[in-house]
Amino acid sequence: MAVDQATKKLYNERIGKHKQQIAEFEKEIAAYKKAMNSQKKLKPFFHIGSVALLLQIIKLQIEMNAISEEMMNIKNNAFLDAARKNFYKIFSELASVVKDDIDEPLDFNREELDKIKPFTPRQRLNLYRHIRSEMEQLIRAYGPNTKWLWSFPELYAKSANLGKNLIDFREVQSKRDPREEFYYDRKEMVKLIIDDLFDASCRYRDKFEISTKATSDMLMAIKLLDAMRRVALAVKDDAMANKAKAGIESYKARIESEKEQKEKKTQAKK
Repeated sequence: MAVDQATKKLYNERIGKHKQQIAEFEKEIAAYKKAMNSQKKLKPFFHIGSVALLLQIIKLQIEMNAISEEMMNIKNNAFLDAARKNFYKIFSELASVVKDDIDEPLDFNREELDKIKPFTPRQRLNLYRHIRSEMEQLIRAYGPNTKWLWSFPELYAKSANLGKNLIDFREVQSKRDPREEFYYDRKEMVKLIIDDLFDASCRYRDKFEISTKATSDMLMAIKLLDAMRRVALAVKDDAMANKAKAGIESYKARIESEKEQKEKKTQAKK
């Protein structure tokens, strides 16, 4: 159905305002990058500030697609793809703050965590919630038939792992009195991370089973479960630790089974 000129004009005006806002946020991010060179001690906080601004940009880009669908009857994948790329910028910014290793012990980034003490557990929880909320909105906006479908497990995995690395588990273990400030924020963050690591692992398993049959995907599913197990053990959640352990054993068996099937097929061809 053709779109009239008045609608096109209004659409361009609305999109133009969003683009202007994005340009302003990008200027702020550039200012943070410049400030990092002269204010070294504040560098982690400039990275965190950049994450907050990138989330605002992503929100606007998702809205731009919604405006396109509403007014032009067209899904604008360019806006969504730009938002998707900005998530990887967020992951890079957070990795600069707390590292993005997944195989290390929970306290491996002690030096980095000590540098961001003023960034409270409540602020970390709110930032993580915001990241996950915008990510879910982006995935919904793409819809089920997108070419990016099997790239989404990576988004879930990276966000869950970086969320884990934002947690100061030394504080979680030492401050167990509900009267302590941020007790419930820490508790909620840990629960979210356990659930999200498990969810991301399941998504990699599904990617393996439904799409790729790539061993690397199952190995990532195992890494995510192992990270979940370490978190669960740290907070004495035996049920979730056992669930992770059982999943790891199951996935390893699945890899061996797939390997044996491939070997049988190879032998049969000879």
